[in-house]
Amino acid sequence: MVKRVLIVCAFVGFCALLKAQDASVAPYQLPDIPDSLTTPDVRSEYLITHYWDNFEVENRAYLDAPLVVEQAFVDFMSIMRLTSRDCTMNSIDRLLERASSDGDILLMYADIADKYLYSGQGPFVSEEAYLPFVNAVIESKKVDKLRKLRYEYQYDVLTKNQLGMKMTDFEYKLPGEKKMYRLKKLKSPFILVYINDPDCDDCSLTTLRLSVSQALLKEIREGRLTILSVYPDGETEEWLAGVGEYPKEWIVASMENGDRYFDLRIMPAMYLLDKDKKIILRNTSLEEVEQTLSKEENSTK
Repeated sequence: MVKRVLIVCAFVGFCALLKAQDASVAPYQLPDIPDSLTTPDVRSEYLITHYWDNFEVENRAYLDAPLVVEQAFVDFMSIMRLTSRDCTMNSIDRLLERASSDGDILLMYADIADKYLYSGQGPFVSEEAYLPFVNAVIESKKVDKLRKLRYEYQYDVLTKNQLGMKMTDFEYKLPGEKKMYRLKKLKSPFILVYINDPDCDDCSLTTLRLSVSQALLKEIREGRLTILSVYPDGETEEWLAGVGEYPKEWIVASMENGDRYFDLRIMPAMYLLDKDKKIILRNTSLEEVEQTLSKEENSTK
């Protein structure tokens, strides 16, 4: 009950701020959709194509009224989910072409996109839709180097270890050992790289589900699968204390500076690799892994 009251109060507060800001700038207006367009798909695509036509994207007055822009962007995302990839990406490109005329305005849109498309504060997270904002900031001559640093780091993360890429090789060590091992030395037909933190509740649940999967255990025992469980923050006393809880059939290891190699915003993270270390599943689930391995096994019979 208290949580619900706090949410309502926060929403009322946001609306009050939005109303106050709205008084100083022109409010957002949706484009008029021609009556000749009757099907939902066509109307949605027209709407997203022309979404920013009536909005003064370049107007610096909105820097003092960012909540107006933020609400327009949230509504924009709700339409993104209904339209084709090409229409969505083209609309983002048109928005950024206009926003890039001013470094401060560009950063305002990039920060809002970061909040909703990348950092997960909204219901729709899309690295593909966010990457153009990152590129626009990095390539802009109107944004100073210091303000680009965060986006340069994000670009590095976003362009590593994507679906279809060969996973970036990394070193890991086994509990209590000094010897370093490398991902590229693993030779099984499939490798499940499982990035997790025992202090993360979702990680603990996923570890349990993976450990009781008879399908994965069968793949391991028949030599088709290696599960490499990696703690990404180095060998700590807290982590060492819990390594005995992992299945003995897994390789349980730690690595330093895992955030240089993997996107750790959402934990745990699972990547299924083939024998060449190419990523065939990314940010996947136990069910998807089991289905993929089963299909592969059946196709070779």
